[in-house]
Amino acid sequence: MKRHTQHLLVLTILALSLLAPTISSAIPGDYGAGAYGACTYNTCGITVTSDSVVNMNVTPGSSTTCTTQKDSVVVTTDSPTGYSLSMKSNTSSSNLTGSSAAFIPPTSGTQASPTALAANTWGYRVDSLASFGSGPTIASSNTAPSAATFAAVPTSAQTAASLATTSAVANPGITTPVWFGICTNTATPADTYSTGITFTAVVN
Repeated sequence: MKRHTQHLLVLTILALSLLAPTISSAIPGDYGAGAYGACTYNTCGITVTSDSVVNMNVTPGSSTTCTTQKDSVVVTTDSPTGYSLSMKSNTSSSNLTGSSAAFIPPTSGTQASPTALAANTWGYRVDSLASFGSGPTIASSNTAPSAATFAAVPTSAQTAASLATTSAVANPGITTPVWFGICTNTATPADTYSTGITFTAVVN
């Protein structure tokens, strides 16, 4: 039982914008099914929603310029054992691709070892998850690089990145803020860059 949601990250250089999600959630049963308003394994429904598009506008200059924006991913389920939320790219690449052959690669960081964004790279972070640190991360546009660390979004062929795990009913839904960051300079051609991401929520 899982549910997916797709999200589109759109980055436009000179207006770098980031489009990301597809939301996907698989449901084994009807939401709220089960005795006494609860539900048991394989009867619990689950829903997952997110912002449909994350726009990250960046105006590169002679020095590195960065933008960070948030996607709010909400999971709702009556499962007494909670849920697990994960994320991966919709494609076999984690690059942000432009209308020409240009692309922006992901950071080399991972959840276990995230890194500050270098020029012309992008990534994600979830405050207090794994080795990201507590934050708080804040939305920003066209700022100098920060010490905040990020990881690369896994490709469709890789193991999805675990974003949250709970062990109780999530009704009302629980929000996981997922932050996306991009840093660029004039070495990256002006264009609109984008990729697709799928968030998946599974009943535990």
